[in-house]
Order: sequence, then C-alpha cells, then structure tokens
Amino acid sequence: MLCLQYATEASLLNPVYVNDTLKFCNLCAGFLLKVDDGELRNMPEHLVDDVAEWIVFVARFAAKNMGGVKLDDVFRIVVKLLSPQYANTVRNYNLRAKLGDVLHDVYLPPSSPSRSPSTIVPTSVSHDPHTSRPYLLTDPVAQQSLAPSLLLLYGEVEHTGYYDKMSHRANIASLLQYLWASPEHRPAFAAIASNRDSFLKFANGIVNETNSLIATCMEKLPEIRRVQLQMNDPSSWGQLSEEERDEIGSRHEENEQEVKRALPLCNKTLKMLGFLNTDADIRSLFLLEEMCPRLVNMLLHVLTKLVKKKGAELKVDNPESYNFRPKEMLQDLCHIFTSFTDAPQFQEHCAKSGYYNSTLLEKAVDTCTRLKLLTGETLVLFTSLPAKIEMAYGGVKDDEALITDAPAEFLDPLLCTFMKDPVTLPTSGTVIDRATITQHLLNDPHDPFNREELSLDMIEPATELKERMDKWLTEKKLEKMKN
Repeated sequence: MLCLQYATEASLLNPVYVNDTLKFCNLCAGFLLKVDDGELRNMPEHLVDDVAEWIVFVARFAAKNMGGVKLDDVFRIVVKLLSPQYANTVRNYNLRAKLGDVLHDVYLPPSSPSRSPSTIVPTSVSHDPHTSRPYLLTDPVAQQSLAPSLLLLYGEVEHTGYYDKMSHRANIASLLQYLWASPEHRPAFAAIASNRDSFLKFANGIVNETNSLIATCMEKLPEIRRVQLQMNDPSSWGQLSEEERDEIGSRHEENEQEVKRALPLCNKTLKMLGFLNTDADIRSLFLLEEMCPRLVNMLLHVLTKLVKKKGAELKVDNPESYNFRPKEMLQDLCHIFTSFTDAPQFQEHCAKSGYYNSTLLEKAVDTCTRLKLLTGETLVLFTSLPAKIEMAYGGVKDDEALITDAPAEFLDPLLCTFMKDPVTLPTSGTVIDRATITQHLLNDPHDPFNREELSLDMIEPATELKERMDKWLTEKKLEKMKN
C-alpha cells in the first residue's frame, strides 16, 4: 500500500505534470470568466470542484512546484463565484467552502502571520506581476466584493460538517484579518456595517461559534491535565489494569484532538472580534440590545477561566502543541474590552452579567500590568473599566429595586425582565421585548410560542402597553424621589 501511495504521489507531484495541470486549471477559469452570466448558472459544478481540489492539493503538498505559473484567472473566477451577486451559481456549500480554502492556501501572501511555512506558495503565484502586489489587494472586483463575500461564507460553512467548518472558518478569519489591514478594502468593510441585518447574522454567528469553542476547550483542558498528571505518576498509573489504561488513553486522545481542532479557530475568532471592533460603526452594532448581553457574557466567561484560581486547571503539559496560548488569549480578550470601555451599554451589561464580580476585572488588570500584555493608552482604558462597571452596578441595583413589583404584563415572557421596547408577535399574539425576539430570530426564524414562521418585519410595536409602562415607571421614580 505504501509503495502504491508513494508511486502515485511521485506521479501526481512531478514538476512538469504540476506545471501543465495548473496551466490547464487557469485556462478553465479563463473560459468560465467569458461565459455569459445567464449561462454560468448551468455550468457543471464538478468543473470548478476539480480545479479547486487540485490547486489546494498542490499548494499543500508541492507548493514549490507552482513557481512560474500564472493563476490570475483562477483568482478572478473564485472571487466572482463567492460574491453575493453570484452566490446562487454555486449552490454546494462544500464547494463554496473549498473556494475559500483556495484563496487562503494559494493567494494569502507568505508574509501573512497565519501562513504555515509548509504551505507557502511562491509570490509569483499570489502576486500580480504588473504591480508585484498580492491579487487580494490589487484586484478591483476583490476590493468591492471580497470582504462581504467572506462574511457570507463564514455563515454558509455551518452546513459543511462540525469538524470541516472549523478549518474553513479559521481560513476565512485569516483572510478577513489580512483584508482588514488593507486600506483598499476599508470601503467594503464600511459598506458591511451599513447592512445592519446582514452583519448582525454574521456577528451572532461569531458569538455562537466562540461560545461553543470556549465551552469545548474549557471542558476538555482540565480533563487533559488530570490524565497527564495521572500518567506522570508511575505508582498511580501502574495500579490500573491494562484495560483501564487503554480506556483512559483512548478518551485522552479524543480530548486532545478535539482541543487541537477547536483552539486555532477560537484564537482567530477572538482576534477577529478585536480588530473588527476598532471600527466605531461596527462596534455600535455589537452594542445593540440583541447582541451586547451575549457578547459580554462570552467575554466575562472566558476571562473568568483565564484569571481566576481555576485557571490552574488549564495548565496542561506542552500547551503549544494544542495551540493553547493563554497569555495571548488574555491579551486579545482585554483588547476587546478596551474597545468598549467608554460605552455605557457595555458597562451596564457587564454589571448585569452573572459572570461579573468586583474582583474579576481588577485581577485581570493586575495580570495584564504584571505581564505587560497591554501598554500605553490601551492599559489606561482597561484600568479604568472596573470603576466604571462598579458605578453602573449601583445604577442597575437601583433600577432593579424600582421594578421589583412591576405588573406581569410589563415583563418579558421568556427572560422575565422589564421590557424596554415591547412588541407584538402577529403569529401568536404574544407581547415580548424587541431585543429578545430579535436575538431569537437570528438563530431560528419561527415564533417561539407556536413555531410558526416569523421575521423581524412582521412584528408590531405594542404602543399602548409602552405608554402605560412609561407612565408607571415615571410614577415609581417620583415616589422614590419623595421618599
């Protein structure tokens, strides 16, 4: 079997064969670019699939043999087929995800920090020969459409399978980070922020993904550490039967593989949250009522794991082999906090979160100062956050005391919180807070009370109830002032 494998690889990766087949792939791409848009939808998807599959294979196993081959038309057809305008042309989610892998493996420049040395293709492939700059930065169509295309693709790869989507999303996150640093793509990112509904779906996907990844890692890492300690103790390990050792070892290996798959995407997702929220327009979308509470809970949950006493449970042997870099993760996390330091909504939701306590942020500030994870203005901003949250905490407690005896009709039926913007669901007639139903519809397009199809444009403001709630709240505040 090994002889057959080696013989096949030797034939497939022959430099002359690789050179000829890559030229043919570019010829196929050039043909597709000339096909009329009306006919393009009739193309056999296996044609694009074969091209993408072969190019990714060569980039990963024989990148050095790609030198001197022009793949400019491959880049252009990939960008075109991924664009929102042509999203229906390639309906196979696995193929669309593969097109994203082509961009990452072939066209992401060698200088990008996310590239592995073993997969670096020659610059003659990834760069425009006329400008000596990457196609990702110079192609005018890519400048207009690639950023929104990648955000769309980030959500679509959900359908490719649990493990596959992690790899695809890690590649997409690397591409987005590279494009973000490019002035040529900033107008496209600005346009993304203006499409509120589309961006909220993407942002909600990031938070969902990060919550899931963090839960997996924080559950598995203590188990890995416990087994490592057990295996490093000869007397304890020797007392177990061979069957028990095999069972523990098998489960330990599964946990290791799970963490190694989850942590790379977790790290890149945190970085993506960090650089995206340096933009004021994008940050304002994360501060919306339907997003901010979930973002805050996720950030505080991770912070609790990293800086509290239980953080010792995460100290596995050889953490780099799992892509576990707690200092870097804490640094990325605290950078995200600093982006929101001056936002009253963020301070308020931190104070309301069940993960918050007065010592958590102070310990995080001490850790960042001691390890020099933050410096200059960033450290000043982060240092000021605990006091701001404590001030908001006092206001939250006052508000909670004010509405303790609120009528049941003023409370959200799902969260039992005082509604800020009550709306009526026409499908079930239920009155609910707008932020609650908006958050629900980002994950499930059905009325939670009768499972009928529901969309945001269908909900109706409960104007009369809102007026009664405002009147009741005003009277309570006046009564408190008199007392």
